[in-house]
Amino acid sequence: MTFPTLDSPGCEVLVLYAYSGAAVLAEQQAVLARTLGADEQARSERFHFEDDRRTYVVAHALLRRALSAQSGLPAAAFSFVAGEHGRPEIDAPLAARSLRFNLSHTRGLVACALTLHADIGVDVETVDRRTDLQAVGRRVFSARELLQLQALPEPDQRTRFFDLWTLKEAYIKAIGKGLSAPLRSISFDAAALDPVPVHFDPDVADDAQSWCIRRHLPGPAHRIAVAWRGQPAQLIRFVEVGAADLLTA
Repeated sequence: MTFPTLDSPGCEVLVLYAYSGAAVLAEQQAVLARTLGADEQARSERFHFEDDRRTYVVAHALLRRALSAQSGLPAAAFSFVAGEHGRPEIDAPLAARSLRFNLSHTRGLVACALTLHADIGVDVETVDRRTDLQAVGRRVFSARELLQLQALPEPDQRTRFFDLWTLKEAYIKAIGKGLSAPLRSISFDAAALDPVPVHFDPDVADDAQSWCIRRHLPGPAHRIAVAWRGQPAQLIRFVEVGAADLLTA
């Protein structure tokens, strides 16, 4: 495939995702690992479980491949620095700093969102992972979101929980504050059509109208949400990338 970039007409935001399950062969994983920086390679070796190691390698190879395709620079040219709350940003090369990205991974799936200049965040979750929905919901969801969740039949609550969770995670990653953000003061209407409306309580110093928030269902087991500031909501592409496409630079 021709690796997708933001240069496509009408594309302001690009969300790439790749499956990272056992279908990624050991030899493919080894080649992908060699595209990572030394610190990334070292971290990948510290994972105890092979599934976690493979997911990490595929995620970071996807990011480097995306940045390389967009900039024309080698994948190995990029280095990263963590912001105040841990969000990675491009440290070098200087010429690529207008590229903004965010990375997320969960069991079996990774996703990378890319744009120019704007704040952006992406989250991907698997809907069958073990979570105490009620206990976690009371800690992180607003009263409005909890009402949405509790109004549903019990079999539907798990799906709605992860719809809300991915939306909230995408936004707080975009603003670079992570879990230090006032989670219960930020509300999403997960039942609405895209772009998903966001509502802020008075203690949140942000403008809801400046955000575009979209979702994607790559399959029944996963959810993807992306949030970015100041771009038209329709100018976004979601593209699945195969392991073989990551191997060809």
